Amino acid sequence: MNASEQPYAVVGAGSVGLTLGARLAAGGRAVVFVTRSAEQARELSERGVEVEDVARNERRTQACRAVDSLAAASALDVRLVLLCTRAGATAELGPELARAFPGVPVAAVQNHVDNEAVLARSVERVLGVVFRQTCTRISAREVRVAGVTRLVVGAYPNGGGADVDELVAHLRVGGCNAGFSGDVMADKWLKLCVNLMSVPNALVRREDHESERFVLGKVALLEEARAVLAAAGIVASSGDGQDRSLDQEIEFQRASLAAGTSARKLPLYNQVWTAMRERAAGKGELSSLEADRYHALIAELGREHGVPTPYNQRVLERLLEAFEARRGPESLSVEALLG
Repeated sequence: MNASEQPYAVVGAGSVGLTLGARLAAGGRAVVFVTRSAEQARELSERGVEVEDVARNERRTQACRAVDSLAAASALDVRLVLLCTRAGATAELGPELARAFPGVPVAAVQNHVDNEAVLARSVERVLGVVFRQTCTRISAREVRVAGVTRLVVGAYPNGGGADVDELVAHLRVGGCNAGFSGDVMADKWLKLCVNLMSVPNALVRREDHESERFVLGKVALLEEARAVLAAAGIVASSGDGQDRSLDQEIEFQRASLAAGTSARKLPLYNQVWTAMRERAAGKGELSSLEADRYHALIAELGREHGVPTPYNQRVLERLLEAFEARRGPESLSVEALLG
């Protein structure tokens, strides 16, 4: 099998995995989804991935192949593995991926900043991918997005390579805005800071999203992170210059209040929103959250470097309380979450 016929294995068929796999397949790349469910694998193989773009008011179905185990995917001479699971699964999956795909590069298409280092303990070649688009899975084979999918790709811990160039090229052919970063971990840190706003966006009642308190609370989270990273000597930046810097993001959030754009208008929901909904419905465990780890990391670094982080600590506490109480998304007033 030549290189052009070797499939990319997308491990994890949640909102990010479905979106990414559909984009790659649309660009002509062979893709195989690796799911945890035989039923989902069958649905994807028989009916394809359906992507609803609410910004363009269009739906597209993309044919694909899916299997329900790494063992089944390992028999397909995979060229690249794209890990799209939640961050909490990385430590367990790393050795399994190394056994199933020996010598095959693995790209971490995940939130947080530790997945690449965890994978590198088992996997020979690791790439980092920053996925910068909110998307929502609405069924086993359907995902909702808005507009162009934005991604940043680089080798871990830094640099590039032929596999990076190839992935970026395929993403662009599939209609993505894909860029290269020579320091992808700086992009990952920037995304982590942006993700600090996910909890307010998901937990605060929608009618409060246009309030000054809501916007200034999110700004405070970002400002604390900026101070912590500066004290820790950690760089958070955009490798290709297309994404707002932390300073620019803070000003953008402030400006959204005057512009009347601080409230979400489209029916898109982030991972925190989805996790809270599943928890309220009696599904999901505490480990299914990711956002708690973002705020915990900023608070931990703040303590280590003598930088106060009261907003991040408060949001972390309120998030865990709401999750344990199965309160569901959009269930808190802005005052209850942010004080």
